[in-house]
Amino acid sequence: MKKFKVSQIQFQAQDTPYENANLLEKYFKKTLIFRPDLICTPECSNIITNDKKHLFYNSTYQEHCPILKMSKSFAKNNRVNINIGSLLLKKKNSKKLINRSIIINKKGKIINTYDKIHMFDVDISKKEKYRESDSFDAGNKIALVKINNLKIGLTICYDLRFPILFRSLAKKGVKIILMPAAFTVPTGKAHWEILIKARSIENSVFLIATNMCGTHHSKRKTYGHSITVDPWGTIIARAKNKPKIINSILDIDEVNKVRKKIPSIYHE
Repeated sequence: MKKFKVSQIQFQAQDTPYENANLLEKYFKKTLIFRPDLICTPECSNIITNDKKHLFYNSTYQEHCPILKMSKSFAKNNRVNINIGSLLLKKKNSKKLINRSIIINKKGKIINTYDKIHMFDVDISKKEKYRESDSFDAGNKIALVKINNLKIGLTICYDLRFPILFRSLAKKGVKIILMPAAFTVPTGKAHWEILIKARSIENSVFLIATNMCGTHHSKRKTYGHSITVDPWGTIIARAKNKPKIINSILDIDEVNKVRKKIPSIYHE
């Protein structure tokens, strides 16, 4: 029976990376009583805004990011793995940013990164429109990591609507997929839970969906309701729309049990 402990930090990001580094450090400390194998944060952990000028002015290169600096030090000092769900970072020789998920191991070293592949270019309403491709370069590689000899796949937010990415990760042997997000309120209410359950059920994997919550710079709102779903599609932990740490103990054997019952992943 292989157990894997996860702490998800759903928080309301402040205006700048420095404020969010201080905020996240406080949350990280609170997880220690649970002794997680992995701490997860949402998409846009360093900055979230609808104001392009504010975004470009306050974003940094990876090596200068205060959240990354703090997280690496925390991981090393407390012997814990951390997934910074995503950081919006400057990229050398590009006028655009990247939306990057980062995995830090217990030694405080970055062991892999994943750049968001699918850009959120949508018209939710006349007032609410998003064009990520105007500000971000899309990634082009799927990514996974090994923690405690367990394969874990990386995705970010809008990727949730693209089942082939999740299937590709499952085919590579992942048993957990991380899905940090900054889901909007209207799409969150309509689609968040059902899509997470669907991706989990289709691939018989644990899905760790860690969302941002609250109102942010430039009145941008996010939905919250972070959840962890098991390979059968059952929610085993959830938050509402306020900042919260949710802790889950995953029984990894469940993946094999479900795939034995319904081996659809092998039937393509």
